[in-house]
Amino acid sequence: MSALETLLSQYRTVSLTNSQELYPESEGQGLPLIQVKSPLCQAVIALQGAQILEFKNSAGTPLLWLSPQCRFNPGSALRGGIPLCLPWFGPHPTDASKPQHGYARTRNWELTQVAENDEGRCELTFELVSEPGPLFDYAFTCVLRMTLSRHVDIQLSVTNRDSQAFDFSWAFHSYFPVRILEQARVKGLAGRDYRDNLEQLITKTQDQDLGFVGEVDRVFPGIEQAVEIAGEPTIRIEHDQCPSVITWNPGPDNAAAMADVGAGNEQGFICVERGAVLDEAWHLDAGETRTAWMRISEA
Repeated sequence: MSALETLLSQYRTVSLTNSQELYPESEGQGLPLIQVKSPLCQAVIALQGAQILEFKNSAGTPLLWLSPQCRFNPGSALRGGIPLCLPWFGPHPTDASKPQHGYARTRNWELTQVAENDEGRCELTFELVSEPGPLFDYAFTCVLRMTLSRHVDIQLSVTNRDSQAFDFSWAFHSYFPVRILEQARVKGLAGRDYRDNLEQLITKTQDQDLGFVGEVDRVFPGIEQAVEIAGEPTIRIEHDQCPSVITWNPGPDNAAAMADVGAGNEQGFICVERGAVLDEAWHLDAGETRTAWMRISEA
C-alpha cells in the first residue's frame, strides 16, 4: 500500500482511484484521482494540478463540467473542472515558447492534509513547491485548500520564497455546465468594461448580461461583487481577492479542432474564471504571502 493509500484509508469519505476506473472510455495513459463521497457532496480531484474535476451537491446537481473527451496523460492539461493557471495566465508575457497558462496545472501536487466531520464536510490541502528554473526564475510555494460540502470553497495561498520580488498572475479556470448555451447568461457584469482577447485586448463595455454567441474571450477587471450564471442550474460564484473575471467559450469551429473538447461539446459549458490577471497580477515581495478564495454554490 502506498503512503497516500495509507493516509486516505483513515477517512470514511475519501479514497484513491484512477482515471481508468472512473472514466473507462477516456483516452490517455491514466492518472491517479481522489474520490470524495459524503452525505453533502460527491467530487473527483486529480493530484495533477490539484484539480477538482467534478462536483455534485447533496441534491445530485453537477456544478462543474468535465469534457467527455478529456485525455488523462501525465504532464498534459486536463479539460474541465477547475484547472489552476499560474504563475502566469494565458501566453507567457515575454516568451511564447513557454506553456500556456503556466505549469501548475500539469505538475503533481502533494496532498498534505485531510480533514472530515460527521456531517460529511471534507477538507483537502495540497502543496506545490516550485524552485527557480527555465520556466520561472523565482522560488515560491502554493497551498491550495479545498473544502467540499454543499458547495465548493477553494483557497489559494502563494508565498514568495525567493530573495527577490516577482509578479505572479493566476486564475481559477472554472468550467461550468449549461443546458442550452445560447440561453446561458452571466449576471453581474453589465455596464462593466472588459478587455477583448479576440481583438488584441482592446477595451469595450458590456452593455447587458453576458451571453455566448460564437467564440467569447473577455477579461473583466475590478469585479468585486459575486457573479451568477443564470441557467440550469443557476450557479453563484463568490470570492475574496480575485479581482479579475475571465469569460470564455471556444465557439463551434475552435471546439471541433480541439481534441479534448470536440465538435458540439462547446454547447455544454462556459468558463467563468476568477483570479488576478493582466494589470491585476500580484506583486509579491520577498517572503510575502498572499491569499485568495472562491466559493461555488447552487443559487
